[in-house]
Amino acid sequence: MSDRRPLSDFHGFPREAVSFLADLRANNNRGWFQENRGLAEEVLLGPARELVVRVGDLLRKKRPDITADPRTDRSIYRLNRDTRFSRDKTPYKTHLALWWWEGTEGRLECPGFYFHLTPDSLGLSTGCYRFSENGLAGWRRSLSEPKKAAVFTRLLRNFEKTGAAFNLPELKRAPAGFDPAHTMAYWLRHKGFYSWVEESPHPEEIFEPNAAEYIFQRFSPALKLHDWLARALASG
Repeated sequence: MSDRRPLSDFHGFPREAVSFLADLRANNNRGWFQENRGLAEEVLLGPARELVVRVGDLLRKKRPDITADPRTDRSIYRLNRDTRFSRDKTPYKTHLALWWWEGTEGRLECPGFYFHLTPDSLGLSTGCYRFSENGLAGWRRSLSEPKKAAVFTRLLRNFEKTGAAFNLPELKRAPAGFDPAHTMAYWLRHKGFYSWVEESPHPEEIFEPNAAEYIFQRFSPALKLHDWLARALASG
């Protein structure tokens, strides 16, 4: 099934998209959502599908193997929350999450580009939240090779100039088999690697016809680092 539509159909998110998320936060129950399901489709999910396709087309000009699939549980995260093992029993997420990824592992174990819209802010992230077993092996192997590690360090420093923040390591010490004094010990302690930037209030561009181009431009400084990460994880 294809959800692709002419690119000219996308003119940015209506401002009601943010209002809908704010109203959902204030009325997080199934009754309210069912009454407003049509509105969710009109102002939030429909435009989200258009954005997935358009940004995917732009990303593929640089990374041809990027996946942009405008379906729920593919590039669009479902709004329903899994409450089975959570103390928070509210049934819906109050943000819109989108994901473009590259690789042959499960979509959430691949490096990619993430969009996070809340009632108050826009968040953008790049990288891989949690490596697969093979990806982790490739990450560690690449950081252990001096030439690849040097390239990673240079790309990281350049990207840091954009103001992006990076996740902290999950391990307290270098993994078994690695010298704790290794020059890349800090990064070897990671089991995932990703950056994050947040804009609050929302940038006006996401409500305008050039919204997809704006998102792509915000992702662009990470493209070389994404390329390094994609190659590293695929080498595992």
